[in-house]
Amino acid sequence: MNSSLPDTNRDTPQDGCLSPGALSSRTVRSVNREAHLQLAHAQRQAMVENFDMEIDDKIRSMRAQIEADKMDLILKADCDIAQLPKCVRDMPLVTFLREYGGDVSAAVRGVLKIDDKGIESMVPLPETPLVIRARRKVAAKPT
Repeated sequence: MNSSLPDTNRDTPQDGCLSPGALSSRTVRSVNREAHLQLAHAQRQAMVENFDMEIDDKIRSMRAQIEADKMDLILKADCDIAQLPKCVRDMPLVTFLREYGGDVSAAVRGVLKIDDKGIESMVPLPETPLVIRARRKVAAKPT
């Protein structure tokens, strides 16, 4: 039996005649299958479009978060830099790193030419009232 020939027993009704416009069971099954495939294709297409919209939304959200994080980092860096002494801020970064090893106090001492004894050796500071009182008490005590 040749498999390429249609099975006429399934396509024809029991009495052997087809009315015009009548659909065979094979035609109904193929229409149902095509409708099912079209529905499945439409569902897949809708799911892909929905997935694309979700991805676009996530990308927008991530970009907004990155922008906010960037602004926070810039603000924090500006605040940290503002806390440095002006003489260190005006110094080139290469000089700050090479000559002073990134040490702020060493850079300030180097720029202001302060030795290890401190600023007192450079400029005599006026006595404070507490120092004056302490000196007077020591001088007033009989020995």
